[in-house]
Amino acid sequence: MKFVIKLFVVLLCFVGFSPIWAQTDTSKVFSYRDFYELVTKNHPVLRQANNLSDQAKAELLMAKGGFDPKLEANFDRKFFDNKAYFNFWDNQLKVPLYWGGIDVKAGFERNVGDVLGTDIRTPIDGLSYVGFTVPVLQRFVIDERRATLQNARLFQNMAEVERVKLVNKLILSAAKEYWTWYFAYRNYALVQEFHDLAVQRYDLVKKRVAQGDLPAVDTADAQVTLLDRRIMLDQALVDFQNARLILSNYLWDDNNGPRELPSNAVPQLSPAQRIDSNTLTQLLDISRQKHPEIQKLDIKTQQLRIDERLGREMLKPKFDIGLSSLNYTHRFITGLEIPNTGPFPAFYKLNVDFSMPLLFRKERGKLETIRIKQAQNNLELQQVRREINNDVQASYNEVLNLEKQIQNQQVAIERQAQVLRADEQRFAIGETQLLQLNMRESKLNELKVKLESMKSKYEKAKATLLFSAGLSEW
Repeated sequence: MKFVIKLFVVLLCFVGFSPIWAQTDTSKVFSYRDFYELVTKNHPVLRQANNLSDQAKAELLMAKGGFDPKLEANFDRKFFDNKAYFNFWDNQLKVPLYWGGIDVKAGFERNVGDVLGTDIRTPIDGLSYVGFTVPVLQRFVIDERRATLQNARLFQNMAEVERVKLVNKLILSAAKEYWTWYFAYRNYALVQEFHDLAVQRYDLVKKRVAQGDLPAVDTADAQVTLLDRRIMLDQALVDFQNARLILSNYLWDDNNGPRELPSNAVPQLSPAQRIDSNTLTQLLDISRQKHPEIQKLDIKTQQLRIDERLGREMLKPKFDIGLSSLNYTHRFITGLEIPNTGPFPAFYKLNVDFSMPLLFRKERGKLETIRIKQAQNNLELQQVRREINNDVQASYNEVLNLEKQIQNQQVAIERQAQVLRADEQRFAIGETQLLQLNMRESKLNELKVKLESMKSKYEKAKATLLFSAGLSEW
């Protein structure tokens, strides 16, 4: 009767939820959902994963820098033997455009000196110019700057995939430790109950031996059983304390400081969400679309396509045309007379740049390398998809198998409890030995501990199933 009252009091501690950090004299339930929210909020690995997005933004900013306007100034002068050989002064604003690989430029140059030829000499007050350079063949469709920018944008998606991958690994590890803590707690509770029964039976046996109802050897047998279970209880307590400490590794506060799980915190006893018949189909569909490994390879495929486009572009001859209008716009500032050149520019500078490798071996080799990488990536993608599909199905089968095992184990416990009650009645009237009763009781405790181990494995299997599908929660 005392044991029943004690067990009832213990169960009352588990009813309802209250904050795990509250310091009270009763046990506080720390559910898996509360644990999950704390881990995904403050864990350093999660913060490290979030830094990947910041790194991707920085990479994109660097890639956009390839299209930044650029201001240049150049001055070169030579004076020797009382003679001003030359003065070169060129100021230029260059603006790269995204489409067509065109560069627009505007500037001012002044080239004067005693030895300069008429081909590069400018008026004494200089010349202004506005012009552009356009690649007609090579680099017109895509060039290095645009390829770098497009890859940087894809790198943002890659960073998000890596972040999800890190989070999933963290949650899987944390979930396994939580349910390890759950089993350690339940094992300790069962061993405590097992030990208390041995204490009660030892006291009962001593009384019956004193009354002459049992032989004296039963006292030694009951004491050996009690000491053995006390050793089991001490070990179970150490395992529970160590599991609590390991679980504390995942708990951090808002200031990035470590937190320790209170000694009065206990895991949830009610089972979490069960797996229904439609779960496998849903998880397979999700894994095909959202699994980080598949998404990572898909993004790599897109990056290789960009590299292939650039590689094909390099097989074209280089043919660039530059055209600049020479004018006296700067005289609006100096106030000098501006010649009337009509509606169209009368002065201009034209340059054409053409080059072409005769064999294109470097370009063809680079393009072939890219295509080999594409083939390898496609093969890897096929293999990963198949492995993920099989991993999800294997994990699902493990979950279903554990569900059946738990059901069978519960039936076995009920039957063993019936056998134990029958033996207790026979022992009370002297029809069975204490050794037989202890064996029945040990078997029942072993079945109960195994049931809690199965429940722990079941929750771990569900976490593994989610991880196999590329998820961290339902």
